[in-house]
Amino acid sequence: MHENGLQVVSVTNDDVNTLERFAKRRKVEFPLLSDSNADIISAFNLFNTRFPEGSRYYGTSVPQVVVVSPEGVVTKTFSGHGYTSDEEIRGIVEQALQGSAG
Repeated sequence: MHENGLQVVSVTNDDVNTLERFAKRRKVEFPLLSDSNADIISAFNLFNTRFPEGSRYYGTSVPQVVVVSPEGVVTKTFSGHGYTSDEEIRGIVEQALQGSAG
């Protein structure tokens, strides 16, 4: 956890080995969680229904940032971006902090 109280994690349906390779290649420094059964993805209603069962992409999540309180309550969601730049992430973090302050 960081001094601002936020923790960043990524949840995908990829297996652990795939996530380890991705993190090493991309120098990802936050936890990447494997949700191969899509339990977490489903719990947060992020299950992507665009792909049929049996498809390679079945079980993938809709790309979103979900802000969850320490009590496990979803307080904010952000979607519609690739979240590939530091500026995008910084804006999301600032919005999340503003939301938690009010």
